[in-house]
Amino acid sequence: MKVVADLSFVTQAAIKRLNLQHRQINRPTDVLSFPLSDFKPGPDGVIRLGDIVICRSQAKQKHHSLPFLIKHAMLHLLGVHHQ
Repeated sequence: MKVVADLSFVTQAAIKRLNLQHRQINRPTDVLSFPLSDFKPGPDGVIRLGDIVICRSQAKQKHHSLPFLIKHAMLHLLGVHHQ
């Protein structure tokens, strides 16, 4: 079984727009995740978890490493959320 998530790196302006559009927060952030609704394999047998969007300049400002942000976003794609 193959499981994938798409990973994109964007500018500070782009992640700010996404944060405003999807979370109604008008400021940049370091990482956003966009899960798909189910974990069913597609016709090719691949399970697509969703998208991860990272802004490297914000990550650097927050002293967050790329592995940390990817793990954090993957947990969100799998349904684990902040309390």
